[in-house]
Amino acid sequence: MINSSIRTLVIEDNPADARALSETLAEVPEAPFELEWVDGLGKGLQKLESGLVDLVLLDLCLPESRGLATFAITHECAPAVPIIVLTGLDDRELGLKAVRDGAQDYLVKWQFEGPTLVRSMQHALVRHRIQGDTEGSFWKDPLTGLCNRQGFLVLGEQFLRFADKTGRPLALVCADVDGLEKINQKFGLKEGDAALQRVAGALSEAFKQSNLIARVGGDEFVSMCLGSSGWPGWDFKTLFEQAVRPHSPEDRRPYSLTVTWGLSIYDPAKPHALADLLKRAEAQGRSNPMGPAAA
Repeated sequence: MINSSIRTLVIEDNPADARALSETLAEVPEAPFELEWVDGLGKGLQKLESGLVDLVLLDLCLPESRGLATFAITHECAPAVPIIVLTGLDDRELGLKAVRDGAQDYLVKWQFEGPTLVRSMQHALVRHRIQGDTEGSFWKDPLTGLCNRQGFLVLGEQFLRFADKTGRPLALVCADVDGLEKINQKFGLKEGDAALQRVAGALSEAFKQSNLIARVGGDEFVSMCLGSSGWPGWDFKTLFEQAVRPHSPEDRRPYSLTVTWGLSIYDPAKPHALADLLKRAEAQGRSNPMGPAAA
């Protein structure tokens, strides 16, 4: 079913339990899983942020966090990575709750053999892929390929919760395409759609490190970017202007396309709602302190 090695992160503070997992997996030598063990949640989150993890085996009871909070933090850090939670003998109900919250499966420690472990891992990958395909089509803007408004509202809330838990700042950039209605009227809806696609491509190019880019309205786009402690912020206007600047005669267009900007910074020390963060960015865009970016 799966030909390449599946990079599996084991987050488990007990070395004996981690070793037992490795030995259990070795009972199925043809299983394509490569285990990497870390002994704490903080180390696990750092590994997940690298983007080099395909699957997580997560002990719910760690020194830094216990119970469902452990799963919630891990899932918010890497929602695209399937998670199987590991519970003790007395925590079956906790495992079921984790599955209801989004985990792909739960396993009771010392209660499974190699084939059971491998089957659970394979099924977790397949179920997560199917869910991702379904949610992806539901959350995807068909014109630009970016996340749509519904997807932004769901994922944006996850990013805010992650910022709260980690103390990392977050920036939300709001971009409105100016004059789209005139483009549609003078050059047709096809050219208007092309203008929106051009802006979407420029956003994707400018914000390669962004965690979330979405089209949230007819002519409105947003980008959310997680920072780190002491993060100074980015020069978003310069990034975008560099991306949309014509690079060849073929890039020239029979109209002037401009984008008006607004920027709002989320400080975890002063939490507020996603709707408020978006309103602040939109208000700054209306006051236009950064000026329009020519596309």
